[in-house]
Amino acid sequence: MMTTAPTDVEQDSGVEEDLDTDEAPVRGRRWVRRTLIGTTIALVLLGATTAAAMAYDRSHRDELMPGVRIDGRLVGGRDTADVLRQLQAKVPAAAGSTVQVTAGPFTEQLTLEEMGLHSNAAEVMANVRSDADDLGLVGRVWHRLLNKPVRESYDVRLHVDRNEVRDQLIGLGQKVERKAENARIDTSSGFVSIVPAVEGRSLDLTVTANRVFAQGERLAAAPESDGGAVVGPLVMSKPKVTGFADVILVRTGENRLYHYENGVLAKTYTVATGTPGYPTPKGNFQIVLKRFRPTWVNPDPSGWGKSLPKSIPPGPGNPLGTRAMNLNSPGIRIHGTSNVRSLGTAASHGCIRMAMPEVEELFEKVDSGTPVIIITGPPKAPVAAAPSTSIGDPNAPVDLEAG
Repeated sequence: MMTTAPTDVEQDSGVEEDLDTDEAPVRGRRWVRRTLIGTTIALVLLGATTAAAMAYDRSHRDELMPGVRIDGRLVGGRDTADVLRQLQAKVPAAAGSTVQVTAGPFTEQLTLEEMGLHSNAAEVMANVRSDADDLGLVGRVWHRLLNKPVRESYDVRLHVDRNEVRDQLIGLGQKVERKAENARIDTSSGFVSIVPAVEGRSLDLTVTANRVFAQGERLAAAPESDGGAVVGPLVMSKPKVTGFADVILVRTGENRLYHYENGVLAKTYTVATGTPGYPTPKGNFQIVLKRFRPTWVNPDPSGWGKSLPKSIPPGPGNPLGTRAMNLNSPGIRIHGTSNVRSLGTAASHGCIRMAMPEVEELFEKVDSGTPVIIITGPPKAPVAAAPSTSIGDPNAPVDLEAG
Protein backbone atom coordinates (compact mmCIF):
# COMPACT_ATOMS: atom_id res chain seq x y z
CA MET A 1 0.00 0.00 0.00
CA MET A 2 2.78 2.43 0.78
CA THR A 3 4.27 2.07 -2.64
CA THR A 4 1.40 3.62 -4.65
CA ALA A 5 1.44 7.21 -3.25
CA PRO A 6 4.73 8.27 -4.75
CA THR A 7 3.52 7.15 -8.10
CA ASP A 8 0.52 9.48 -7.93
CA VAL A 9 2.73 12.41 -6.94
CA GLU A 10 5.04 11.84 -9.83
CA GLN A 11 2.11 11.78 -12.18
CA ASP A 12 0.81 15.14 -10.86
CA SER A 13 4.25 16.74 -11.26
CA GLY A 14 4.40 15.69 -14.81
CA VAL A 15 1.13 17.39 -15.61
CA GLU A 16 2.26 20.79 -14.12
CA GLU A 17 5.48 20.75 -16.10
CA ASP A 18 3.51 20.31 -19.30
CA LEU A 19 1.33 23.38 -18.44
CA ASP A 20 4.39 25.66 -17.77
CA THR A 21 5.92 24.71 -21.08
CA ASP A 22 2.80 25.79 -23.00
CA GLU A 23 2.53 29.22 -21.22
CA ALA A 24 6.12 30.56 -22.00
CA PRO A 25 5.66 31.37 -25.71
CA VAL A 26 2.44 33.16 -24.96
CA ARG A 27 4.05 35.44 -22.41
CA GLY A 28 6.93 36.23 -24.84
CA ARG A 29 4.57 37.25 -27.58
CA ARG A 30 2.63 39.44 -25.20
CA TRP A 31 5.87 41.26 -24.15
CA VAL A 32 6.89 41.91 -27.75
CA ARG A 33 3.45 43.18 -28.61
CA ARG A 34 3.39 45.51 -25.65
CA THR A 35 6.90 46.78 -26.51
CA LEU A 36 5.89 47.46 -30.10
CA ILE A 37 2.79 49.29 -29.00
CA GLY A 38 4.79 51.40 -26.54
CA THR A 39 7.45 52.18 -29.09
CA THR A 40 4.86 53.13 -31.67
CA ILE A 41 3.11 55.42 -29.21
CA ALA A 42 6.46 56.98 -28.30
CA LEU A 43 7.36 57.49 -31.92
CA VAL A 44 4.01 59.01 -32.63
CA LEU A 45 4.40 61.34 -29.68
CA LEU A 46 7.98 62.18 -30.72
CA GLY A 47 6.89 62.83 -34.30
CA ALA A 48 4.07 65.00 -33.14
CA THR A 49 6.42 66.88 -30.83
CA THR A 50 8.99 67.30 -33.62
CA ALA A 51 6.35 68.49 -36.03
CA ALA A 52 5.10 70.96 -33.46
CA ALA A 53 8.64 72.12 -32.80
CA MET A 54 9.31 72.56 -36.51
CA ALA A 55 6.10 74.46 -37.01
CA TYR A 56 6.94 76.67 -34.06
CA ASP A 57 10.46 77.26 -35.45
CA ARG A 58 9.11 78.15 -38.88
CA SER A 59 6.63 80.59 -37.42
CA HIS A 60 9.47 82.41 -35.63
CA ARG A 61 11.98 82.11 -38.47
CA ASP A 62 11.95 85.85 -39.17
CA GLU A 63 12.46 86.79 -35.52
CA LEU A 64 15.89 87.40 -34.05
CA MET A 65 16.95 85.05 -31.29
CA PRO A 66 16.48 86.29 -27.69
CA GLY A 67 19.50 88.17 -26.37
CA VAL A 68 20.87 89.27 -29.78
CA ARG A 69 22.49 92.71 -29.69
CA ILE A 70 23.41 94.80 -32.75
CA ASP A 71 25.47 97.94 -32.27
CA GLY A 72 24.98 97.51 -28.54
CA ARG A 73 21.18 97.55 -28.71
CA LEU A 74 19.05 94.58 -27.68
CA VAL A 75 17.04 93.49 -30.73
CA GLY A 76 16.15 89.89 -29.75
CA GLY A 77 12.62 88.88 -30.72
CA ARG A 78 12.27 91.66 -33.29
CA ASP A 79 11.49 91.11 -36.96
CA THR A 80 14.65 90.64 -39.03
CA ALA A 81 13.50 92.76 -41.99
CA ASP A 82 12.45 95.62 -39.72
CA VAL A 83 15.83 95.67 -37.97
CA LEU A 84 17.62 95.52 -41.34
CA ARG A 85 15.67 98.54 -42.63
CA GLN A 86 16.61 100.56 -39.56
CA LEU A 87 20.26 99.62 -39.89
CA GLN A 88 20.37 100.55 -43.59
CA ALA A 89 18.82 103.93 -42.79
CA LYS A 90 22.23 104.95 -41.46
CA VAL A 91 23.57 105.13 -45.04
CA PRO A 92 21.60 108.14 -46.39
CA ALA A 93 22.12 109.98 -43.11
CA ALA A 94 25.91 109.88 -43.62
CA ALA A 95 26.00 110.10 -47.42
CA GLY A 96 26.38 113.90 -47.51
CA SER A 97 29.63 114.00 -45.52
CA THR A 98 32.44 115.32 -47.75
CA VAL A 99 36.17 114.98 -48.18
CA GLN A 100 38.15 117.76 -49.89
CA VAL A 101 40.68 116.51 -52.43
CA THR A 102 43.38 118.88 -53.71
CA ALA A 103 45.74 118.09 -56.57
CA GLY A 104 47.92 120.90 -57.85
CA PRO A 105 45.73 123.96 -58.59
CA PHE A 106 42.50 121.93 -58.54
CA THR A 107 40.23 121.10 -55.62
CA GLU A 108 37.14 118.92 -55.54
CA GLN A 109 34.67 117.85 -52.86
CA LEU A 110 33.75 114.17 -52.77
CA THR A 111 30.75 113.00 -50.75
CA LEU A 112 30.60 109.60 -49.12
CA GLU A 113 27.74 108.81 -51.46
CA GLU A 114 30.01 109.47 -54.46
CA MET A 115 32.58 107.18 -52.85
CA GLY A 116 30.08 104.32 -52.91
CA LEU A 117 29.00 104.48 -49.24
CA HIS A 118 27.32 101.25 -48.17
CA SER A 119 26.46 99.33 -45.01
CA ASN A 120 27.42 95.78 -44.06
CA ALA A 121 24.02 95.40 -42.37
CA ALA A 122 22.87 92.69 -44.79
CA GLU A 123 26.06 90.73 -44.14
CA VAL A 124 25.58 91.11 -40.37
CA MET A 125 21.98 89.90 -40.56
CA ALA A 126 23.12 86.92 -42.61
CA ASN A 127 25.63 86.10 -39.86
CA VAL A 128 22.90 86.41 -37.24
CA ARG A 129 20.75 83.90 -39.11
CA SER A 130 23.70 81.57 -39.71
CA ASP A 131 24.51 81.56 -35.98
CA ALA A 132 20.85 80.78 -35.21
CA ASP A 133 20.94 77.88 -37.68
CA ASP A 134 24.02 76.53 -35.92
CA LEU A 135 21.94 76.15 -32.70
CA GLY A 136 19.81 73.50 -34.35
CA LEU A 137 16.06 73.00 -34.04
CA VAL A 138 16.09 71.99 -30.38
CA GLY A 139 18.39 74.83 -29.39
CA ARG A 140 16.32 77.48 -31.16
CA VAL A 141 13.02 76.21 -29.71
CA TRP A 142 14.53 75.93 -26.23
CA HIS A 143 15.90 79.50 -26.33
CA ARG A 144 12.66 80.92 -27.68
CA LEU A 145 10.19 79.00 -25.51
CA LEU A 146 12.11 79.68 -22.33
CA ASN A 147 13.28 83.15 -23.49
CA LYS A 148 16.88 82.17 -22.87
CA PRO A 149 19.27 84.82 -24.32
CA VAL A 150 21.95 83.65 -26.76
CA ARG A 151 24.23 86.52 -25.69
CA GLU A 152 25.49 87.23 -29.23
CA SER A 153 26.62 90.76 -30.21
CA TYR A 154 27.20 92.16 -33.70
CA ASP A 155 28.45 95.49 -35.08
CA VAL A 156 27.22 97.18 -38.26
CA ARG A 157 29.72 99.40 -40.08
CA LEU A 158 29.59 101.83 -43.00
CA HIS A 159 32.23 101.54 -45.73
CA VAL A 160 33.21 103.23 -48.97
CA ASP A 161 34.10 101.39 -52.16
CA ARG A 162 37.72 101.60 -53.31
CA ASN A 163 36.82 101.24 -56.99
CA GLU A 164 34.18 103.98 -56.75
CA VAL A 165 36.74 106.28 -55.12
CA ARG A 166 39.21 105.66 -57.95
CA ASP A 167 36.54 106.26 -60.60
CA GLN A 168 35.60 109.59 -59.01
CA LEU A 169 39.25 110.70 -59.07
CA ILE A 170 39.73 110.02 -62.79
CA GLY A 171 38.03 113.30 -63.68
CA LEU A 172 40.31 115.20 -61.30
CA GLY A 173 43.30 113.48 -62.87
CA GLN A 174 42.20 114.63 -66.32
CA LYS A 175 42.02 118.23 -65.10
CA VAL A 176 45.47 118.01 -63.55
CA GLU A 177 47.20 116.31 -66.46
CA ARG A 178 49.46 118.51 -68.53
CA LYS A 179 52.10 117.46 -71.03
CA ALA A 180 55.60 118.82 -70.73
CA GLU A 181 56.29 121.62 -73.21
CA ASN A 182 59.74 122.67 -74.38
CA ALA A 183 60.81 126.25 -74.25
CA ARG A 184 60.40 127.77 -77.69
CA ILE A 185 61.36 130.85 -79.67
CA ASP A 186 58.56 133.18 -80.71
CA THR A 187 59.24 135.77 -83.41
CA SER A 188 55.64 136.77 -84.07
CA SER A 189 56.47 140.30 -82.88
CA GLY A 190 59.38 140.54 -85.31
CA PHE A 191 61.88 140.05 -82.50
CA VAL A 192 62.82 137.14 -80.28
CA SER A 193 60.72 136.24 -77.29
CA ILE A 194 61.37 133.05 -75.36
CA VAL A 195 58.25 131.16 -74.38
CA PRO A 196 59.20 129.43 -71.12
CA ALA A 197 59.21 125.67 -70.80
CA VAL A 198 56.34 124.04 -68.96
CA GLU A 199 56.76 121.04 -66.70
CA GLY A 200 54.46 118.12 -67.36
CA ARG A 201 52.34 116.82 -64.52
CA SER A 202 49.91 114.05 -63.77
CA LEU A 203 48.01 112.89 -60.72
CA ASP A 204 49.39 109.87 -58.90
CA LEU A 205 46.01 108.17 -59.07
CA THR A 206 46.93 105.10 -57.02
CA VAL A 207 48.36 107.00 -54.06
CA THR A 208 45.55 109.57 -54.14
CA ALA A 209 42.86 106.87 -54.29
CA ASN A 210 44.42 105.08 -51.33
CA ARG A 211 44.51 108.29 -49.29
CA VAL A 212 40.94 109.27 -50.14
CA PHE A 213 39.71 105.74 -49.46
CA ALA A 214 41.36 105.72 -46.03
CA GLN A 215 39.88 109.13 -45.21
CA GLY A 216 36.48 107.96 -46.45
CA GLU A 217 36.62 104.90 -44.21
CA ARG A 218 37.42 107.06 -41.17
CA LEU A 219 34.60 109.43 -42.03
CA ALA A 220 32.14 106.59 -42.60
CA ALA A 221 32.93 105.24 -39.11
CA ALA A 222 32.17 108.64 -37.54
CA PRO A 223 30.27 110.81 -40.06
CA GLU A 224 30.47 114.58 -39.88
CA SER A 225 29.86 117.37 -42.38
CA ASP A 226 33.54 118.33 -42.72
CA GLY A 227 35.44 115.18 -43.50
CA GLY A 228 38.86 116.78 -43.72
CA ALA A 229 41.21 117.20 -46.67
CA VAL A 230 43.46 114.98 -48.76
CA VAL A 231 46.32 116.16 -50.96
CA GLY A 232 46.94 114.11 -54.08
CA PRO A 233 50.62 113.95 -55.08
CA LEU A 234 51.64 114.97 -58.58
CA VAL A 235 54.11 113.22 -60.84
CA MET A 236 56.19 115.87 -62.61
CA SER A 237 58.02 115.43 -65.93
CA LYS A 238 60.79 117.69 -67.16
CA PRO A 239 60.77 119.17 -70.69
CA LYS A 240 63.75 118.43 -72.89
CA VAL A 241 64.43 122.09 -73.72
CA THR A 242 64.25 124.50 -70.80
CA GLY A 243 65.81 127.58 -72.41
CA PHE A 244 68.25 129.02 -74.92
CA ALA A 245 71.65 130.35 -73.96
CA ASP A 246 71.99 132.07 -77.32
CA VAL A 247 69.67 132.91 -80.18
CA ILE A 248 70.57 134.72 -83.41
CA LEU A 249 67.86 136.63 -85.26
CA VAL A 250 68.54 137.98 -88.77
CA ARG A 251 66.06 140.49 -90.25
CA THR A 252 66.86 140.74 -93.93
CA GLY A 253 64.52 143.68 -94.48
CA GLU A 254 66.81 145.90 -92.41
CA ASN A 255 70.04 143.87 -92.76
CA ARG A 256 70.59 143.47 -89.06
CA LEU A 257 71.64 140.57 -86.89
CA TYR A 258 70.41 140.39 -83.28
CA HIS A 259 72.21 138.30 -80.70
CA TYR A 260 70.14 137.24 -77.65
CA GLU A 261 71.62 135.75 -74.51
CA ASN A 262 69.16 133.84 -72.29
CA GLY A 263 66.31 135.55 -74.04
CA VAL A 264 67.69 139.06 -73.56
CA LEU A 265 69.00 141.15 -76.44
CA ALA A 266 72.76 141.42 -75.96
CA LYS A 267 73.89 143.17 -79.15
CA THR A 268 72.89 144.05 -82.70
CA TYR A 269 75.10 144.04 -85.77
CA THR A 270 74.77 145.56 -89.24
CA VAL A 271 75.13 142.81 -91.84
CA ALA A 272 74.79 142.20 -95.56
CA THR A 273 72.24 139.67 -96.80
CA GLY A 274 71.39 138.09 -100.16
CA THR A 275 70.47 140.00 -103.27
CA PRO A 276 67.00 139.57 -104.82
CA GLY A 277 68.56 137.11 -107.25
CA TYR A 278 70.20 135.13 -104.45
CA PRO A 279 68.00 135.78 -101.42
CA THR A 280 68.98 134.63 -97.95
CA PRO A 281 66.60 131.78 -97.08
CA LYS A 282 63.96 132.42 -94.43
CA GLY A 283 63.19 130.02 -91.64
CA ASN A 284 64.56 128.40 -88.50
CA PHE A 285 68.11 127.12 -88.73
CA GLN A 286 71.03 126.42 -86.47
CA ILE A 287 74.80 126.63 -86.53
CA VAL A 288 76.14 123.21 -87.42
CA LEU A 289 79.86 123.98 -87.86
CA LYS A 290 82.18 126.71 -86.59
CA ARG A 291 85.21 127.28 -88.80
CA PHE A 292 88.30 129.15 -87.62
CA ARG A 293 90.29 130.72 -90.50
CA PRO A 294 88.19 128.80 -93.07
CA THR A 295 89.16 127.77 -96.59
CA TRP A 296 86.81 129.13 -99.23
CA VAL A 297 85.59 126.47 -101.71
CA ASN A 298 83.95 127.61 -104.92
CA PRO A 299 80.26 126.70 -104.47
CA ASP A 300 79.26 127.12 -108.15
CA PRO A 301 82.27 126.51 -110.39
CA SER A 302 80.11 126.06 -113.48
CA GLY A 303 77.82 128.99 -112.76
CA TRP A 304 78.42 132.38 -111.25
CA GLY A 305 81.76 131.18 -109.82
CA LYS A 306 83.21 129.76 -113.04
CA SER A 307 85.69 132.59 -113.32
CA LEU A 308 86.89 132.07 -109.74
CA PRO A 309 89.43 129.60 -108.38
CA LYS A 310 88.34 126.26 -107.01
CA SER A 311 89.37 127.28 -103.49
CA ILE A 312 91.13 130.04 -101.59
CA PRO A 313 93.16 129.20 -98.48
CA PRO A 314 92.95 131.23 -95.26
CA GLY A 315 94.54 134.65 -95.50
CA PRO A 316 93.86 138.23 -96.48
CA GLY A 317 92.27 137.28 -99.80
CA ASN A 318 89.87 134.72 -98.40
CA PRO A 319 86.29 135.89 -99.04
CA LEU A 320 85.01 134.21 -95.84
CA GLY A 321 87.28 136.30 -93.68
CA THR A 322 88.73 134.89 -90.50
CA ARG A 323 85.62 133.16 -89.14
CA ALA A 324 82.68 131.30 -90.66
CA MET A 325 79.66 129.59 -89.07
CA ASN A 326 77.87 127.13 -91.34
CA LEU A 327 74.09 126.82 -91.06
CA ASN A 328 72.07 123.70 -91.78
CA SER A 329 71.02 125.22 -95.08
CA PRO A 330 73.22 124.33 -98.06
CA GLY A 331 75.87 126.96 -98.78
CA ILE A 332 74.59 129.48 -96.20
CA ARG A 333 77.06 130.86 -93.65
CA ILE A 334 77.54 133.71 -91.26
CA HIS A 335 81.05 134.91 -92.04
CA GLY A 336 83.39 137.83 -92.04
CA THR A 337 84.01 140.21 -94.90
CA SER A 338 86.52 142.89 -95.62
CA ASN A 339 84.04 144.66 -97.90
CA VAL A 340 82.44 146.77 -95.19
CA ARG A 341 80.79 148.96 -97.83
CA SER A 342 78.35 146.11 -98.51
CA LEU A 343 77.14 145.98 -94.89
CA GLY A 344 73.60 147.21 -94.45
CA THR A 345 72.70 146.20 -98.02
CA ALA A 346 71.44 143.18 -99.94
CA ALA A 347 74.76 142.28 -101.56
CA SER A 348 75.63 138.61 -101.03
CA HIS A 349 74.79 135.35 -102.75
CA GLY A 350 72.66 134.36 -99.73
CA CYS A 351 75.23 134.35 -96.94
CA ILE A 352 75.19 136.77 -94.00
CA ARG A 353 78.28 138.99 -93.99
CA MET A 354 79.65 140.68 -90.89
CA ALA A 355 82.52 143.01 -90.23
CA MET A 356 85.62 141.05 -89.32
CA PRO A 357 85.98 142.19 -85.68
CA GLU A 358 82.27 141.60 -85.11
CA VAL A 359 82.15 138.09 -86.58
CA GLU A 360 85.18 137.21 -84.45
CA GLU A 361 83.34 138.52 -81.38
CA LEU A 362 80.16 136.61 -82.16
CA PHE A 363 82.15 133.48 -83.02
CA GLU A 364 83.47 133.34 -79.45
CA LYS A 365 80.04 133.83 -77.86
CA VAL A 366 77.95 131.20 -79.61
CA ASP A 367 78.27 127.44 -79.93
CA SER A 368 77.31 124.88 -82.51
CA GLY A 369 73.62 124.18 -82.18
CA THR A 370 72.74 127.84 -81.60
CA PRO A 371 69.36 128.62 -83.23
CA VAL A 372 69.42 131.07 -86.13
CA ILE A 373 66.05 132.51 -87.14
CA ILE A 374 65.93 134.42 -90.41
CA ILE A 375 62.89 136.58 -91.15
CA THR A 376 62.21 139.50 -93.46
CA GLY A 377 61.33 142.05 -90.83
CA PRO A 378 60.50 145.68 -91.55
CA PRO A 379 62.60 147.68 -94.00
CA LYS A 380 63.63 149.98 -91.17
CA ALA A 381 64.32 148.80 -87.66
CA PRO A 382 63.68 150.62 -84.39
CA VAL A 383 66.69 151.74 -82.41
CA ALA A 384 68.36 148.55 -81.28
CA ALA A 385 70.20 147.85 -78.07
CA ALA A 386 73.98 147.86 -78.17
CA PRO A 387 74.38 148.99 -81.82
CA SER A 388 77.42 147.81 -83.68
CA THR A 389 80.05 149.89 -85.45
CA SER A 390 81.26 148.17 -88.58
CA ILE A 391 84.98 148.30 -88.97
CA GLY A 392 86.91 147.44 -92.10
CA ASP A 393 88.94 148.60 -95.02
CA PRO A 394 86.76 150.60 -97.45
CA ASN A 395 89.26 149.86 -100.19
CA ALA A 396 89.08 146.05 -99.77
CA PRO A 397 88.05 144.01 -102.83
CA VAL A 398 84.49 142.82 -103.38
CA ASP A 399 83.67 139.71 -101.36
CA LEU A 400 83.44 136.38 -103.15
CA GLU A 401 81.54 134.41 -100.47
CA ALA A 402 79.51 131.42 -101.53
CA GLY A 403 75.75 131.43 -101.89
